[in-house]
Amino acid sequence: MNKRSTCAVFACAVMLFATAFPVAAQNIDASEYWLDNGMQILMVERHEAPTIMAAIFARVGSSNETTGITGISHLFEHMMFKGTETIGTKDIKRDREIMAQLDSLRVLMRAEERVMREKLRRGEISDMLDPEAKTPRYRELDAEFDALILEQRELIIKDHLDELYTKHGGFFLNAFTSDDMTGYFIRLPKNKIELFMWLESDRFKKPIFREFYSERDVVREERRRGVDSTPTGLIEEDFRAMFWKSSSYHWDVIGWPSDLGSITREQANAYYDTYYAPNNLTMILVGDLEPDKMIKLIKKYFERIPRGEIDPPDVVTLEEKQYGEKRLVAEAETNPKAEIWYHTVAWKHTDSYPLEVLAGIMSGKTGRLYKKLVEEKGIAKSSAGGGRMRMFGGGDLAVGANQDSKEYAGAFQITADGVSGVKAEQLEEAMIEVIEDLKTDPVSEEELQKVKNQLRVQKIRFMDIMSGIGILFYLGQNAALGDWTEANNNPEMCDKVTAKDVQRVANTYFAKDQKNVMIVNTKAGAEGEGEGGEDPRFAQAVQMIESIDDAARLEQMIGMFASRLDQVDDPERKARMEKLLEIANKRLEALKKAEEQ
Repeated sequence: MNKRSTCAVFACAVMLFATAFPVAAQNIDASEYWLDNGMQILMVERHEAPTIMAAIFARVGSSNETTGITGISHLFEHMMFKGTETIGTKDIKRDREIMAQLDSLRVLMRAEERVMREKLRRGEISDMLDPEAKTPRYRELDAEFDALILEQRELIIKDHLDELYTKHGGFFLNAFTSDDMTGYFIRLPKNKIELFMWLESDRFKKPIFREFYSERDVVREERRRGVDSTPTGLIEEDFRAMFWKSSSYHWDVIGWPSDLGSITREQANAYYDTYYAPNNLTMILVGDLEPDKMIKLIKKYFERIPRGEIDPPDVVTLEEKQYGEKRLVAEAETNPKAEIWYHTVAWKHTDSYPLEVLAGIMSGKTGRLYKKLVEEKGIAKSSAGGGRMRMFGGGDLAVGANQDSKEYAGAFQITADGVSGVKAEQLEEAMIEVIEDLKTDPVSEEELQKVKNQLRVQKIRFMDIMSGIGILFYLGQNAALGDWTEANNNPEMCDKVTAKDVQRVANTYFAKDQKNVMIVNTKAGAEGEGEGGEDPRFAQAVQMIESIDDAARLEQMIGMFASRLDQVDDPERKARMEKLLEIANKRLEALKKAEEQ
């Protein structure tokens, strides 16, 4: 696993481990500045340690894509680590010559791909990726292409950016891509902040997309591991595509396989010029800094990047109304699983706050779903297993609910993993019982206040983790969506939610014609976890650990898991985490021995 493909692991881990750290101040006191080129700067002072968490968020994600280039936002996350004219190469002149030759060859290869697509449509071949399906001319061009790739690799200084940061005390260099944003982040000593300014302004001003075509293959492999090879990955992708009918949330961040293999460098350059211009970026600094002094340094390096020639276009294709219940029924080699999604509202909509509170009422070990499905009926598992990092309000429980307020639309998601031997339909029936009860009977003031307190504490604890990275993520998320002050406004708005508000949104959005259901039952003949077979999600986590080939990254992951272990009460979940830690430590030991040799 290369360094870029570990980003989702670290982003999820940050969310997962939020409850393991102490409470800080409730509001984020940020200083805001705007550069002449339109770049937004946010700084938060925290003087506990002489370090700074630094990030740049681009207001672009998979929702900004169109068919034909799905996955390009995530591809850029990879490409932004490939260097510049001064970073990542031994000979920029020959480097550029090779890239120009590769582009010329790709034009000819695309002509051959058109021929193969026509053959595929007519049934003359069954798979364009099959070597036997390639045309003779394509094979000739491919051989020339591979020879140039090998030559270019001799010029590349691998992981040069990471090496420069690490040499000067940098830590946690990584990135992530989501539906609505992309973020790049690093933690470093405060006396090395000018290094950050130089390196980041260099790669955002003049990145070189070397290894562009081979990196598309890396992303396709990432998709294979994270979606295609998991027990329910393709089923969940189908469900998402079924739920989002018309909006660009229809596809996952990883993109469609056919698009990943056909995105051109010309398309990439145009996309970069539109969405990575400074007027579409937000820099966030959290740590031991003085904002008034720091802004002078920022201007020195980042105002040399010109504003984009065109403003990023609006996303105009919205989600069209649903007119009837939709169901996806499937089987997989895993325990039974049910999900129910309803169309709701976007970020900052007035109903997003009562929906968030409603999700809190349904989630957690004291929530309605856990009580109904786990304690009362005994049909759902308690924890989601070692191979899963759930982002829902229930943490890593196997039952939970979440109000997913995206920039342009929203979804209320309810999920449950069943114990071996039950049917997913039983999970659905129990989930509906919880929903109907919330629609007919107002929650008590005591329960409502308890949930409000939990939501506030969760957010406060999250913002205090890892020397400011929680603040960085929370502030960056809201800034990228359009208003960083929502980080402070959200808890206040949730506090104002009444029992009538909760009942109203339950009745408004949990309508039968807005219901989307995913039913996954255990495939006949497959052993479930409770029958002595290994949980496929746990096996996936083991596979992920064993595929990591970077000792420093694995050591970071181990530290994060270990710091959380003492906070785990569930014996089953704790045993899984301990087993994963044991496997990870053995893998780390092997990597360090290999480095010594």
